[in-house]
This record gives sequence, C-alpha cells and structure tokens, in this order.
Amino acid sequence: MTKRKLPLIGFVLAIFSSVLFISCGEETETAKSSQPASLSYHTQFDSIQRVIEEGWRAINKSNPASGENWQAGSYIATVSANTFFKNSPFYSGIPAHSYKASANEYALCPHTVGDGLSFINCWLLTPPLSMKNGDKISFWTTTSSPVSSPDRMQVWLNPSNDGTNVGNNQTETGDFTAKLLEINPSQTATGYPTSWTKYEMTISGLPNGSIPKKLRIGFRYYVQDGGTAGSNSNEIGIDDFEFISQ
Repeated sequence: MTKRKLPLIGFVLAIFSSVLFISCGEETETAKSSQPASLSYHTQFDSIQRVIEEGWRAINKSNPASGENWQAGSYIATVSANTFFKNSPFYSGIPAHSYKASANEYALCPHTVGDGLSFINCWLLTPPLSMKNGDKISFWTTTSSPVSSPDRMQVWLNPSNDGTNVGNNQTETGDFTAKLLEINPSQTATGYPTSWTKYEMTISGLPNGSIPKKLRIGFRYYVQDGGTAGSNSNEIGIDDFEFISQ
C-alpha cells in the first residue's frame, strides 16, 4: 500500500475521538493494572480510555520521531487533531480483527511515527502483569495489502521490573532484555502477514521462576529506512492480546 498523506476530514468517530495512547518518556508513577485475581488478562482494545487506565503505555524513540505514536485504528474515520498529530491524519487499510462497535477497535502503529527518513523504534507496552515461567501470551497482528513498504515488529519482555525503560535512542531496549519474537527481521515484502495472524509464546527463563512477579511485555515497531520519506514501513495492527496465567 502506497504511503498516504490525506487532508483532515471534519468528522470523527465518536468512540475514538480522543487521544489514544499516552506517550511517556520517563514514567515515575506506577500504572495501575486491572488484572483480575486469576492473574490472566485479555483486551480487544475496544475502549482506548480503558486500556490507558489499565496501564498500557506508548513510547516513540524513533530517529527522528514525529509527534505521533501508537493509536486506535483509523480504518473508518480519523482521530481529531491533537498534540500527537502535527500534520495530516493517517488512514489505515486495516479493519479490526474483532470489535463491538467499530472496525477501528485495535491498536495501530503507522509509518508516520517517523518524521521524514526515519529509523522507526516505537513501543507499545502492556500493563504490569503477574508473570511466572510457564505462563503464555498471544496476540493477533497484520499489515495492510498490497505491501510496497515492508514492516517489522519485535516482542520483548522486561524480566526485571514493571517499569517502562526502553532505552534512550532508536537501537536500545532498556530493561526489555529478553526478545520473545521477531516478525519479518529481513524487512521483506512477504515477511509480515497481510491478514490477521495469531502468535503464541510461552514465558520461560524468568529469575522469579514459579513465583508471579509484575512485569511488562513490549511490542516494538522497528523499521530501518522507514518514516514518511523512507522506502520501508507502512502500518501494523495488534488486536486480541491475551495473557494466560498457568
């Protein structure tokens, strides 16, 4: 799909009319998590305000970075102009994997998180989740078709704490030191799924062993030669994230 810059349209889908994810560089307060007593957790991103309250965080460390970040899908309508958006809005070619009211009910990261020719490094962090070895996570992801600007994503775990330190530049990962998955590491046109695809993995190697400890998973949109002027990067979506406590 050709990279798009479209003029702002005056209507906004009401359910997603506000800022979608809070961008944070250095977060000092502990985000609350609505993780139930069972310790398992699931979200379909149907309410962005709720996932923010649950502790999801978005951090853009691209070089150079624009004012944009992870957001709700914009398949039907675009969000209104706000502090995240300096230029034209981004229209997505991805409808949600599952939704209650709108095809925009998923987490989207567009190439416009990079300003001009950019090394994209844009993170979406889960809430603190009580993890132990043997627990499982799953999620669905896709890019839009046809692919003209390849995408890449990595999934990292912070095995030490429930903080949000992802490093200081486009190559660092901070406290997220355990890579669980990489999709399309070679940034090829066929390496990222163009329909919603489920990925599952089992947590292992945690120093806390079988004792639950609050930790975070980080989804990293990570594309070299990306951004609005790069030959790579278009958009990726994440939906139906689930953490299963065993």
